[in-house]
Amino acid sequence: MPVLDLPEYLLRNARLYAPGRDDQGAVEHVLEDYGRLVGELRQVRLRLAQLDEEGAQLDARIDALQLACRRILDL
Repeated sequence: MPVLDLPEYLLRNARLYAPGRDDQGAVEHVLEDYGRLVGELRQVRLRLAQLDEEGAQLDARIDALQLACRRILDL
């Protein structure tokens, strides 16, 4: 079995993310999970960008509605 030659702080962080595992198991878990996490983060960023766009569209609609309401009140 290979020996992990990693700084202690990296092993400590890996154990925090993968409790109950030995050092190698914790590092393996973190490395295996990394790709999934990156993929999910990309999806979250895309959704956030969509929400920003939807918010901007909603703001424009509200502005148009407020303008229409003001014009109605001015009649």
